[in-house]
Amino acid sequence: MAEAKLTAQVFDARSGEASSLDLEGPRFTTEPNEHIIHRAVVAELDSRRRYTASTKGRSEVRGSGAKLYRQKGTGRARVGDAKSPIRQGGGTWGGPKAKPARYGKRINRKEDKAAFDGALSAKAQDGELYVLDSLAFDAPSTKRAKELLSRMELEGPVLVVLTENDANVALSFRNLPRVSVVGPHEYGVYELLRAREVVFSRAAYSRLAGRES
Repeated sequence: MAEAKLTAQVFDARSGEASSLDLEGPRFTTEPNEHIIHRAVVAELDSRRRYTASTKGRSEVRGSGAKLYRQKGTGRARVGDAKSPIRQGGGTWGGPKAKPARYGKRINRKEDKAAFDGALSAKAQDGELYVLDSLAFDAPSTKRAKELLSRMELEGPVLVVLTENDANVALSFRNLPRVSVVGPHEYGVYELLRAREVVFSRAAYSRLAGRES
């Protein structure tokens, strides 16, 4: 029995007509691997951290290293120098440290591509990919963008992928709640999974379909 073809829903922004588009190629037919997709999401989120939080240990705190008072005969507890972590103004024990540039989670290119294609294929299998035709705004209009999504009956969150030539469209969609606007190279596995529906402009879809890596 032949497998059903995967399709994306095509919506004409000008006329309102709906049609379908066959999805072919590894971008949309890769079997999703949950383990690799999880690794990719962890790596993507980790790469967004700056690791700039830093505290000073007792060796870095300014001050004398001399013992505050003698060991015996004072009736007080034994104590070392003023930089001890248990004293006010002393060093911090176990606090965060600034990390080197290549610190953190990483995956190789092959895994990254497999995760992206798998997430995109999962969206295709669930019928959550859309392509917008005739998407041209003479001026930014959030009202028009809202009406367009309403006619498409999208529930959201929605990921809208546009090209650099869709400046007015991006300005129109970006103010809508539960809508994220990104460029062709500004989204990854995490954004695909976070969105319920993914909407491409025709130019953005053509660029995605023609990109092999």
